[in-house]
Amino acid sequence: MSEYAHVEKPLLTQLAGLGWSVIDQGCQMIPNDPTKSLRTSFRDLILPQVFRDSVRALNLLPDGREWLTERQLASLIDDIFRQPGKGLLDANEAVQALLFKAQVDRNEVTGEKDPTVRLIDFANLERNKFHAINQFRVDTPGCVKDFIIPDVVLFVNGLPLVVIEAKIGDANTANPMHEAFVQLQRYRDARSETGRAGLREGEPKLFYTNLAVIRTCGEAAEFGTISSAPEHFYGWRNIWPERFAAITPPLGEVRAQEELVQGLLNPDCLLDMLRTCSVFMDLPNGKRVKVLARYQQHRAARRIVERLRNGETPIERSGVVWHTQGSGKSLTMVFVGRMLRASRDLNDIKIVMVVDRADLEDQLSDTAKLIGGKINLVDSRSSVRDVLASPASDVSMVMVHKFVEAKEDLPDRLREKLGRYAPPPAPRLLASSTTRCASLSWWTRRTARRGPRWGTICSRRSPMPPALPSPAPR
Repeated sequence: MSEYAHVEKPLLTQLAGLGWSVIDQGCQMIPNDPTKSLRTSFRDLILPQVFRDSVRALNLLPDGREWLTERQLASLIDDIFRQPGKGLLDANEAVQALLFKAQVDRNEVTGEKDPTVRLIDFANLERNKFHAINQFRVDTPGCVKDFIIPDVVLFVNGLPLVVIEAKIGDANTANPMHEAFVQLQRYRDARSETGRAGLREGEPKLFYTNLAVIRTCGEAAEFGTISSAPEHFYGWRNIWPERFAAITPPLGEVRAQEELVQGLLNPDCLLDMLRTCSVFMDLPNGKRVKVLARYQQHRAARRIVERLRNGETPIERSGVVWHTQGSGKSLTMVFVGRMLRASRDLNDIKIVMVVDRADLEDQLSDTAKLIGGKINLVDSRSSVRDVLASPASDVSMVMVHKFVEAKEDLPDRLREKLGRYAPPPAPRLLASSTTRCASLSWWTRRTARRGPRWGTICSRRSPMPPALPSPAPR
């Protein structure tokens, strides 16, 4: 069976069932008409007219009129691809910020200066345009080869967010997954041997808006980022939202590819990953990387948020997530925090991270900055009271021993705020802490007198009481 029949065609069929507009250009031939892929030239890296129409429609006046001009739309495209002096990763980070908040010089209709422009509507997914195009030819003059042809490219509002490379094992390909990884490197001019030879290949700008790259041979399918080494590509086994749980496999069996497409590439999950589960961070060795949540982290973070949103009692809003050492507890907390801040109904929650070792406090304070906003390091027991009583919906980090009960009497007003002599009121969020151990627990409360909702995320070495049911991955 050919690569197209075994991998590419089933993938496109499944994407069509998920709501993507699929353009299938067949196989085993070099595309020679750019209009079939919604472009006027093979040098176009986006779908120009789809981008213009989508962005116009997403940015309307209260009376429903469009206000963006052709000049401003061209300027937005220029802002995306004009990244002077930046490598691919830095350019990708800058462009990702534009996907969340872009601006133009002036609203010519109302006179407003520097108005914000939405390139993607994260709140109303049905307002976005989703296209999947196979055999997406991009001309690369002056490079080793005259063009590249990624197998499948996924576009949201005309912007390429995902590049997929399909391979199968044959007489010339002993390891199809490795060959797919090498091809993805070639597409973005990332092969070191080519650079050492003083040559260029591929088109890095195709990846300026990229969220993820995927390699698949059908039986195996893994995703990574533009900075991922081969060992940092992962499969996807969880399906969210639940309405996508039923898979109709095009070839009659559910393989790793079908699981990944159904779980990661449905429009809801893909844009959720872009909005809340994609971060740029520095490793201990100083290298900067782009990180996407693995399916376990996304599932745990989503279940925490769902409990906070839907729980009727403190127990229903609390829980434990079990982890193995090195499985990414700190990043799971970051993704939870970003989901809360991005939500409309939970964005006022105060987050308190509780740690049990000083070295963790230093380590996690840097990681917690990925949530966004100010991070308060609580340095005394008296400061804990002030932080928890404040109305700010911020992120704080505290050592667990600072919660030791004090013997002195408290003023009535402070006692009322802290609720020290009454059962804890029903919480709304969470306490979070991580240690070397294997659990991440959270609980929530709401302070008296319309105070902020707050919570703590905590890790423990010992098991939590069975009264706190776990939303953890298996």
